[in-house]
Amino acid sequence: MRSPIAWFVKNPVASNLLMWIFLVGGSVAYLSLNQEEFPDIEVGLLQISVPYLGATPEESESGVCIRIEEALDGTENIDRLTLSAREGGCDATVQLSNGADLNRLLNDVKGKIDAITTFPAETEKPIVRAVSPTDGVMTIALSSRTDDSNLKVVAEEIRDDLLDLPEVSTVNLEFIRPLEIAIEVSEFTLRQYGLTLGQISQAISRASLDLPGGMIRSSSGEIMLRTKGQVYQGTEYADVVVASYPDGTQLRLGDIATVKDGFEEGYLDARLDGVNSAILDVVRIGDEDIVTSANQVKEFMNSAELDLPEGMTLRVVTDASVSTQARIATVAGNAYTGLLLVLFILALFLRFKIAMWVAAGIPIAICGALIAFPPYDLSISSLTIMGFILVLGIVVDDAIVDVENVTRRLRERALLPAGEQPTVISTVLHASLEIRPAIVSATFILLLVFIPLLFLGGLEGRLLEPLAIAYLTAIFASLVVAVTVTPVLCSFLLPLSAERQKTQEPPLLAWLSRVYKPMLNASIKNPAPVLCAAVFV
Repeated sequence: MRSPIAWFVKNPVASNLLMWIFLVGGSVAYLSLNQEEFPDIEVGLLQISVPYLGATPEESESGVCIRIEEALDGTENIDRLTLSAREGGCDATVQLSNGADLNRLLNDVKGKIDAITTFPAETEKPIVRAVSPTDGVMTIALSSRTDDSNLKVVAEEIRDDLLDLPEVSTVNLEFIRPLEIAIEVSEFTLRQYGLTLGQISQAISRASLDLPGGMIRSSSGEIMLRTKGQVYQGTEYADVVVASYPDGTQLRLGDIATVKDGFEEGYLDARLDGVNSAILDVVRIGDEDIVTSANQVKEFMNSAELDLPEGMTLRVVTDASVSTQARIATVAGNAYTGLLLVLFILALFLRFKIAMWVAAGIPIAICGALIAFPPYDLSISSLTIMGFILVLGIVVDDAIVDVENVTRRLRERALLPAGEQPTVISTVLHASLEIRPAIVSATFILLLVFIPLLFLGGLEGRLLEPLAIAYLTAIFASLVVAVTVTPVLCSFLLPLSAERQKTQEPPLLAWLSRVYKPMLNASIKNPAPVLCAAVFV
């Protein structure tokens, strides 16, 4: 350790350059970091959903859930399998083991689920997906006293406009029932015409389809043939021919059935101040910044591009960016308060100029830690700021010890005769090297306290990892500052004249010496009052 310390003490420009690299590099890194309440954490979960329409929970369990359990039994890297039978299907959750590869297990599970051939014929295609962490950015309500059709059309247009924003990639439209074309035929009508529901279903399937007809090659070119018969509206279904008779008459679906072109049956409604509303949820995914996304949505809502029909209003119901900024500001405010308290306590025991430079080690160390955030894919969140708060008082310990030892050596130097005094640089270097083993060993002990959190594993480990990295990088940066920057600052700030070195003391120490030294001398001469007070306490 002697060579680096001596080199930096003898080359103060390099020490100042390193300090500015920490400050500028940390500031630049901070501007590029995302703000979020909690960082993205890979939860290590797979979800399996198998729809089984019309089935009871018992039928879903025996026909679907048990089949899934048997298929995944013995699969590697599965820590826990949870199955839930419900009305209309079965849901399963797969928890990965520590260190398992999510994509590999996803492909493995999907292959085994698709290979199941004993599902009931009424089940639909299984859905297997990985659970990705998402954070809600903003909830918007589009309110209108018109019917659901107009509300759905305008809400979908607004959703498409929001998806065009650079920092918005996912917008979920909720509390709007899906469209549905319902065809109702009474049993009496079926008997009257000698039809069955199967015949009507086949007639609809034959009439509603797009069918390719091949290609015709000619001297003038190629002609693609295609029959376009897919129907999309209720009036088109009403014109579907169900039966044809020898006299040339045709029985159409609209003659025997009631065709309803509307929404699915059921109660799915949202109201804001008693007015029917559609809910748009803006969700943050991946590297999107929650504050930037929210600001872009607000700018869109206030822009002239948003032209709502008369009677419709668009309002913000919840804004997660406000609460996120408030929580981060609260934590950051606590950090600033802690910094001021540290500076105040240091100023009581050290000269104010020296206390300022010692306290400056806190922002320098934090900026040095911020440089490591982009490589570790960290963000500014409550967890990382909490890690910085934990080290507020610790990062100045090295500087305090170094400054005190250098001050002591310089005072001893001032007491020597003028011809025997060593140079200031050699005194500072000797004092810094004297306590360097203690500083380095103490710092590594502090690092060892939080290093195990990096290997904790599981969801708890992934949750605490950002806090641990913020803490460890700040502690390591403080060690670098103590080894390189603090000795150079000591060599510039602490040297004083011989008389001042002999007499000057920090304000609090001087006051304590004046007040308590007479009391201490009196107690030594007459210890009885002190002993009585001690017994009373």
